[in-house]
Amino acid sequence: MSATTSDAEFDMAIKSVVAAVAAASTSTSDEGNRHNRSFSSPISETSDCHSDSDIALLSFDGLSLAERLTSQRWHEIGNGPPPIAATSDFDEIVDQLSSVLAFRLRELLIFRVVAMRNKAMKRMNTANSAFSNNCNHNSTSGEGDSLASATSSALDFLTVDPHLGDYVLSDSISESVRNFVATIGKLHNGVGFHSFEHATHVTLSMNKLLSMVTTVEDLNSCSKRRISSQDTGGAYSRRGSSDSTASEPGLYDRQRAERISFGISEDPRLRFAMVFSALIHDVAHTGVPNSVLVEEEDELAILHNDVSVAEQHSLQVAFSLLQREEFQELKRCIGPTSEERKLFRKTVIGMVMVTDISDQERLQIVASRWKAAFPPIAEEEEDYDEDTADGGAAEATSAEELLKKKKKNALRVRRTSHDVRELVSHELKQAVERRRFSMISNATAKEYASERHSQRLGIRHSMDLSGMLIDAYPVTHQLQQHAVLDAIMNAADVAHTMQSFQVFVKWNRRLFKELYCAHLADRVKFDPSQNWYENQIGFFSHYILPLTQKLKQSGVFGSTGTVFEYFALENKRRWELEGEDISEVLIREVKEEIRLEQEKERENIQ
Repeated sequence: MSATTSDAEFDMAIKSVVAAVAAASTSTSDEGNRHNRSFSSPISETSDCHSDSDIALLSFDGLSLAERLTSQRWHEIGNGPPPIAATSDFDEIVDQLSSVLAFRLRELLIFRVVAMRNKAMKRMNTANSAFSNNCNHNSTSGEGDSLASATSSALDFLTVDPHLGDYVLSDSISESVRNFVATIGKLHNGVGFHSFEHATHVTLSMNKLLSMVTTVEDLNSCSKRRISSQDTGGAYSRRGSSDSTASEPGLYDRQRAERISFGISEDPRLRFAMVFSALIHDVAHTGVPNSVLVEEEDELAILHNDVSVAEQHSLQVAFSLLQREEFQELKRCIGPTSEERKLFRKTVIGMVMVTDISDQERLQIVASRWKAAFPPIAEEEEDYDEDTADGGAAEATSAEELLKKKKKNALRVRRTSHDVRELVSHELKQAVERRRFSMISNATAKEYASERHSQRLGIRHSMDLSGMLIDAYPVTHQLQQHAVLDAIMNAADVAHTMQSFQVFVKWNRRLFKELYCAHLADRVKFDPSQNWYENQIGFFSHYILPLTQKLKQSGVFGSTGTVFEYFALENKRRWELEGEDISEVLIREVKEEIRLEQEKERENIQ
């Protein structure tokens, strides 16, 4: 593909590679539609079930728009036709964002109704069973009252559409959602990159990422296709033999889907918190890096102790807004209890803070969490080649290749020696432990080993002043979930780097303009026009591509997990070919644009 290939030709060239993704994204059929399935109502878990097609026909305009926004292909976000196209029109942006937020909130409320009904029904069944065994007859009426009251809080914010026969948000909550989004939009500053438009792109990308997470419907659809073709080597066979040898459709239940997605696909509370985080993560951003605010001793840096200044400020602005009287109903809708609001705040705070990729300590924590959640697996030597595989039969054709081969062999010797030392060390430790355990009972030995392991402080455990251990992640599932959510939030924040090249260049230009304006104002000391082309290549190599590897390795996106790496690699390749010319034009145009804006400002002052 030449350096002058248009974006349309680029899209055509990769159609065959991402055909499965495109088909899944654009299809409106019920079966196998993995990018639209997030619109299926959790109410289907009860007897009052509705099909996906019913949900797709919701008459409420916001939900219809949310469906269209979610159904667009990942790499085309921002390039679609109206009303899902990227826009700078404030009202249109508010329409898009409030529709997505309203959909995720409705999903949360229905989930809450179903969960409370199921819990109350379980209590009623227990009471009925006790009554049949000569227990107090009055207990059943009490449980019946609890069933009615259990769902009342969630139903206060929902209403039934008489034409559809399904729940939609009440008018007051719909209006509150829109007002909150509009207020957040007005609190964004008019900076080049960290703007309300950026919040929109990140929020729509986050919404799309959440819709791509594997669900039970995806697994059953895949199982049906595999069974019909008698193909046992399908894309999901890696999930494990117990999950990939179904004898009939419906093998997968929600517990298995929850394990595969680490609970993300089955928890609307998380999904709403993630979309909310994307919406507010850069509100009131000043257009300069945190390091500048710290260096200037800005009042925000003083307020937040020089730590993730912009991120903490955005959180403070957003949660202060939610505390206002006009949004108290929305606040109760999001979290009817203090415990639920605490969980919501904790999730949002964690997700917004993780977007500060300039904080080395936070980067180390995120990396350590990922390593603890997904320990590295020993793989084959990356430098392995066919010469070695053939026992060295193939001769090196040059002195350079011979030297390279010798270095590989030396590396293998060192690694082998290291492995031997590790093995000896491991065996020695085991021998010491066996010696210790031989002097006490087996039960005591096991308790001793468990206690030693549990007392290791770090990502999993901490300790308060009383000496009591605090277990942050009682089960590995929660640790993995947190690590994956970190990666998803980071991916949404830089989604433009792994979507279409046109979208990447657009946001690349806006980022340059923001930094250059700060440089002209003598707030950013370095000149971003110097080495702009080279710096973008480094950003791809050191941050974006490792991030796409995490998305793929997590497994939560199933067979579509490779799409992020594909587009990031393609954008990096095209930037390496075209980036110098693009940078030259981009820098020249931005400088001229800023000059004209400054002249206009001076004229307005006069």
